[in-house]
Amino acid sequence: MPVRLRSWLGVTVATVTAATATVGFWWLAVPRFDVCAAVLPAPAGCQIADRVATATRWTTVVAVLYAATVVALARPRGRWWPMAVGITVLIVAALWGYRAVRYHT
Repeated sequence: MPVRLRSWLGVTVATVTAATATVGFWWLAVPRFDVCAAVLPAPAGCQIADRVATATRWTTVVAVLYAATVVALARPRGRWWPMAVGITVLIVAALWGYRAVRYHT
């Protein structure tokens, strides 16, 4: 696969991952209901103290990792490992952040 195509594919995967993570964080964090079931973890859209702060923190982490990944991919040098490491770290952070927002206590 040509280096430029691989670079653009990596940027696309990183963009989709970061966007999906951000939407997921805020879907869980923003209160949408006045009355919620008394279950833990609270369903998405039910207010829990500091869930918004946790979503903000993880959005920042994902944005920084996304920027680092795109910068690494924008200057391809024919190596595959910066793309693999950047995207893997971004995906792990997105999943970990989603779990942190979802199960915030």
